[in-house]
Amino acid sequence: MRIFFMHVGSFVAVIVYFALAGTREYTPAGVRTALIIALGVETGYVWLARRAGELKHFDPGIWLLFAVGAVATTTRFRPVAFLFERYSPALLFTTLGLAALFPPLLGREPFTYYYARRQTPPWQQRLPEFVAINRVMTGYWVLLFFTAAGLAASAPTDWRFTALFPNLLTFGAGMTATLWLPLLYLKLFPPGLPTTIEPLLMGMPFAFDRKAAGDGRAVIQFRVSGAEPGDYHLRIAGGRCESFAGPAPAPDLVVHTPDTVWVRIARGELDGGQALQDGLYRVEGDLAVLAKMDEWFSSRRGARRTG
Repeated sequence: MRIFFMHVGSFVAVIVYFALAGTREYTPAGVRTALIIALGVETGYVWLARRAGELKHFDPGIWLLFAVGAVATTTRFRPVAFLFERYSPALLFTTLGLAALFPPLLGREPFTYYYARRQTPPWQQRLPEFVAINRVMTGYWVLLFFTAAGLAASAPTDWRFTALFPNLLTFGAGMTATLWLPLLYLKLFPPGLPTTIEPLLMGMPFAFDRKAAGDGRAVIQFRVSGAEPGDYHLRIAGGRCESFAGPAPAPDLVVHTPDTVWVRIARGELDGGQALQDGLYRVEGDLAVLAKMDEWFSSRRGARRTG
């Protein structure tokens, strides 16, 4: 159901509208009927999405588009009715662009938060980069939507400009952006080390040096105390490092540390070896694993140092 709400549901009414209006060649009567039916479908979807907690920014916008069109065509208000009869694709993409643009301008969350929260671990959502990347993604989508609207408006009777090119733009350049745009942003604006313990530990796989680790294997448990207590562990095997929240069943090394101590060690503000000697944190298990952590994790990319 979540996949339906995320990727399909909002556009069921859109598909219904264009199918019905296109069948009747966008005649006034055909457009009016298509708008009324689409408005009914969208109203039902909005009700379902709201009950399921899956209402998106686009849903009220699409509902408003069909509501305005239904009222205009029913009352025969020709200036607006004519726009739906001739420029329906351009109106749709303009609506999507406005739904993406206005919330950030009004100080509200961008529409991309809905998708990002369902595809990003909670600890990443608390990082400043999460906010920045979502704003960049939103700006990118706004540009795509308005470009698609311009294409559709430039040739309202040419299916290539009303359907083919705009959809290639949104589905091609748009849907694939999640694969490359965040990575490009992080490359251009490398993030600093987190200042809180959860993203610091859960993000350690990003600082993992698989070449240095080779065929090394280890399970490292962190038992964190302080203002942000919690259990986290790393699993290293086969040149990969994975992070998990919660206790590990059989860790090779257990690190008992206050949250502030480990954050300071990771940020280079405290020598890890000296902190261990001073009793600021303690370890249990295989000390050889502790010694190898300097090799396995690069401090320049977010790892801790043992000194």
